[in-house]
Amino acid sequence: MIELRKYQQDAIDSIYKYFMGSSGNPLIVMPTGTGKSIVIGDFIRNAIDNYPNTRILNLVHVRELIEQNYLTLKKIWPTAPAGIYSAGLGQRDINAQIIFAGIQSIYKKTDQLNNIDLILVDEAHLIPRNVNTMYG
Repeated sequence: MIELRKYQQDAIDSIYKYFMGSSGNPLIVMPTGTGKSIVIGDFIRNAIDNYPNTRILNLVHVRELIEQNYLTLKKIWPTAPAGIYSAGLGQRDINAQIIFAGIQSIYKKTDQLNNIDLILVDEAHLIPRNVNTMYG
């Protein structure tokens, strides 16, 4: 089991605090090297523990981050019901409860996802605010 640093736990706590008092899309900002994939993995594990029927989609723009986030979750939670949907990684698991996906691979397949309760975007700063993108 990975023990979170205080700032990592604070980031996760801030997500729950946000949802308790607001609706919308919270944003967590963490510098390079501070363990974002650990925060993502632990948040996902906690979310499924607290809300067992939740389906989660983790979107990124490069296959290296898909694999990193997936492997980090599996290190935190070896039996996680997770899969990968990425042409670059040669995997197309669209039915997993937790899907780690490349935006380029999955954006035209959203009709096949059925219900997704929570979408996490790694590297969200790359999404322009005023342009229609694949993320939209």
